[in-house]
Amino acid sequence: HDSVTQSLYSLTLLTEWASDLLGVDRRDEVKQRLIEIGKTAQQALKEMRLLLYQLRPAELVQDSLIPALQHRLDAVERRTGVEVQLQADPSINLSSPVEDGLYRIALEALNNTLKHAAASSVIVQLKASENDVTLMVQDDGVGFALDKASGKGRLGLICMRERAKQIGAALTISSEPGQGTTVKVKLDTTDQGQEVT
Repeated sequence: HDSVTQSLYSLTLLTEWASDLLGVDRRDEVKQRLIEIGKTAQQALKEMRLLLYQLRPAELVQDSLIPALQHRLDAVERRTGVEVQLQADPSINLSSPVEDGLYRIALEALNNTLKHAAASSVIVQLKASENDVTLMVQDDGVGFALDKASGKGRLGLICMRERAKQIGAALTISSEPGQGTTVKVKLDTTDQGQEVT
């Protein structure tokens, strides 16, 4: 994603430069900048397609959601000294896009916990009822004021909300300074055609 970000940043600069050149009537240079913009946009498009191709995590290709979550907790959190619990209903059966969305939300929540929360324990819970599936990631870390989240932290929250929206789920985040953080995703399976056994 860094190379895509750089390409998009370059597009912004080239566009501003071309706009400035138009103001002083240097059309030949504007034409060159426009050619560069086209080439840079094509490169960004190629890189984005590659990212989209790689979007489905290897853990989910090889396994379902619950083993993929367990693998993540064992490979990362447990190895960094965080006490982990995965509480999951093994009978849950969801479509690949929903599994992928839930997995990526869980990863973002776990990444935020590792980077910012200074948590000593994390609970990941996946449960189902007749009408819905709920994923919860809860840590006992330092927490934060939601209205003051900024920078990369805010971007992570935005990404989680977008992923939840893509799969038709509702996302709630609860946190206060000193009180830890809980990320909860609730998917109504009656409208999704999901199989929950």
